[in-house]
Amino acid sequence: MLPIVIAGPTGTGKSELALRLAEAIGGEIVNYDSVQIYRDFDIGSAKPTPETRARVPHHLFDIIDADVDFNAADYARLARPTCEEIVARDRRPILAGGTFFYLRALLHGLPEMPGRDESLRARIRTVADRPRGNVWLHRWLSKIDPQSGRRIAPADRHRVERALEVWLLTGSPISEWERPAAGTTQEMAAIKIGLMLERRLLVERLDRRVDAMYGAGLVDETRALLARFPRSARPFGAIGYAEAVMVASGEMNVDTAIAETKRRTRAYAKRQMTWLRSERNVQWIEATSCDETFAAAMRLLKETK
Repeated sequence: MLPIVIAGPTGTGKSELALRLAEAIGGEIVNYDSVQIYRDFDIGSAKPTPETRARVPHHLFDIIDADVDFNAADYARLARPTCEEIVARDRRPILAGGTFFYLRALLHGLPEMPGRDESLRARIRTVADRPRGNVWLHRWLSKIDPQSGRRIAPADRHRVERALEVWLLTGSPISEWERPAAGTTQEMAAIKIGLMLERRLLVERLDRRVDAMYGAGLVDETRALLARFPRSARPFGAIGYAEAVMVASGEMNVDTAIAETKRRTRAYAKRQMTWLRSERNVQWIEATSCDETFAAAMRLLKETK
């Protein structure tokens, strides 16, 4: 029984489709979003509500605290046995999320990357903490690893720092380490459903989603989390949380934060689509309406049995 992967840019309705499919075919949802794994980072990650999670089993949500170091390889080590256990119970794993590097790590495997070097990371952070230090670091990354420079946003401080750390430790860009390597693990077969939406409609959805997050109390949630975890914790660099942190610290007003979150969300959706186009064997479905998307997905699953 092959796992089902629901992929697509943020805002195309992946979570809703995964839920409906799980209810219809006896599935269980497995998260591959790198922010939804963190406890209490709920609003900014669009995490499924407790009511939604009560409808079908959900896995790999709320599994670690924000101050725990966690990467794609760690995710794959947890997700693969999770999927195997679901299949062993004659249920169907349905993977939903937005961190396609996590998904690639699960499906294709990754070589073992060098470990974290605290002293080196501290030196990199000293630069990052200077005025426009993050911009300078991203420019440096773009020179030594143009592929990662294009893929990693300048505001994604944690990933920029990690990419520089790997290069300084090994002399090889992180983009080379992140490629699946022969013999790392057996490739995991899956049915991949990709959701796509005309750009204008997607932008409208994304803008409404950002407005809803701030209206639901994203800044207040962030203030409460900052009281528990250091600002350098990884999920605070995520889109939405990074801007809310600046509002909470008085560095940005709410209107500017909303505008910046919308801009970054649109750019992220574009990068997600670029990434997905490079993935093999994706079956594409128009995400114009929930009912039509669900019906098309069910037809596709019947055809691929």
